[in-house]
Amino acid sequence: MAQTTDIYLSVLSDDFGMCEAVNNGIAEAFTQGVLTDANLMAPCRGFDEAVKLAKTHKIPVGIHNTFTAEWDHLRWTPLTPLRSMMDWDGTFHRTVAAAWAKADMVEAEKEFRAQWAKIESAGLKITHSCEHMGADQKLASLFSRILREKKVPYRNFSLKGEDYDIPRFQWTSVFASSDVGLDIATRKSALKEWIENIGPGHHIWAAHCAVDDPSLEAMVAPLSPIVNWTRLYRVLDQALILDPEVRGWIEKRNIQLTPMSACPTVGW
Repeated sequence: MAQTTDIYLSVLSDDFGMCEAVNNGIAEAFTQGVLTDANLMAPCRGFDEAVKLAKTHKIPVGIHNTFTAEWDHLRWTPLTPLRSMMDWDGTFHRTVAAAWAKADMVEAEKEFRAQWAKIESAGLKITHSCEHMGADQKLASLFSRILREKKVPYRNFSLKGEDYDIPRFQWTSVFASSDVGLDIATRKSALKEWIENIGPGHHIWAAHCAVDDPSLEAMVAPLSPIVNWTRLYRVLDQALILDPEVRGWIEKRNIQLTPMSACPTVGW
């Protein structure tokens, strides 16, 4: 396989600020592994701790626009009186469909801007924007207008930015490790194949990091359909990002690890 110097890789983890285990995992993955970026959730209880870690370790952050709260026992509330998108208990709805079914877009914009302002007021620069758990097309109009105003690109995942005139990153490929297998061998094999076959361009490895801690499993009821997203998926991603062999695959191909902000953008 021919080696090249024009393959770039950004490795980013979602859910920074969600809880202590995730925060500690992201900090460890950035300082000891190949993580390059994290996506920060402003409404969550671990926000202040995440800000301190980002500043201490100089972790580049994007805003993880948060309009849902999926866990049974870990809930968070809007920063504004977002009544049209609140569940019965005043927290966000658990699914994207429920969140946007009756969303008032004036309220949604106020919440979007409040989350943005909270991150900037904490002294962090927002390098990109992306949505937590996916997005309804209603959110696309906010992305298109606000990101153009802020001069910050969209990560371009669950929505196709080209369909909604959203300024966005122009990456070449994405590997979402959290979606591959329930064991480390399967996930690692898929990652190796991807790394060994990507060509010139800017590529993204999307992950969900966390240290292995029982507190993660306490977030949901034992029979929850998303139980694997609490601990298993995150611990597997953490292991891959810290794995010296994975770093070796990257270095063998002369792939350059670079923050998301170095990725080309389009749609301005």
